[in-house]
Amino acid sequence: MRMQVLILMMNLCQEPGNWEKIFNGKTLEGWVAKLAHHEVGDNYAQTFRVKDGAIQVNYDEYEDFGERFGHLFYRKKLTHFRLRLEYRFFGEQMKGGPSYAKLNSGVMFHSQAPETILKEQNWPVSVEAQFLARGRTTMNVCTPGTEIHMNGEMVKAHCTNSKSKVFGNGDWVKVE
Repeated sequence: MRMQVLILMMNLCQEPGNWEKIFNGKTLEGWVAKLAHHEVGDNYAQTFRVKDGAIQVNYDEYEDFGERFGHLFYRKKLTHFRLRLEYRFFGEQMKGGPSYAKLNSGVMFHSQAPETILKEQNWPVSVEAQFLARGRTTMNVCTPGTEIHMNGEMVKAHCTNSKSKVFGNGDWVKVE
């Protein structure tokens, strides 16, 4: 098997108590794919798809990973919001995938727009809520191409670990 990530539901709150679904459970309408080494909108080998009501990130149509780091962008520009979703990993690492990417996904917040990402660029400039499994905490913060301040100081590390519970491959995880 090849590693897969499922996102069951995704809700957005821009005003207190006013949650709206941003994933309809049927299509990727309102979303755009950007994979490294591909143009914006080229969802190579159906990397991102909807199956059984969930967004699935799947590499079953790849022969080799080929450093095709992928991101799925919500088309609507957002400023102040809360995001709530449920995810899980299952399967095994894709052939050719780097070891640090095993059971590793996330949500890029305050991200560079997909149209501005270079074709060969692996990750957008962003702040990421990192999802991990198997012996590692989840909801770490990573900062590709940018920096953050925590407790009044600039954080120089690329990723800062959370103190979350550790989840296993196949566990459903709710995050907000």
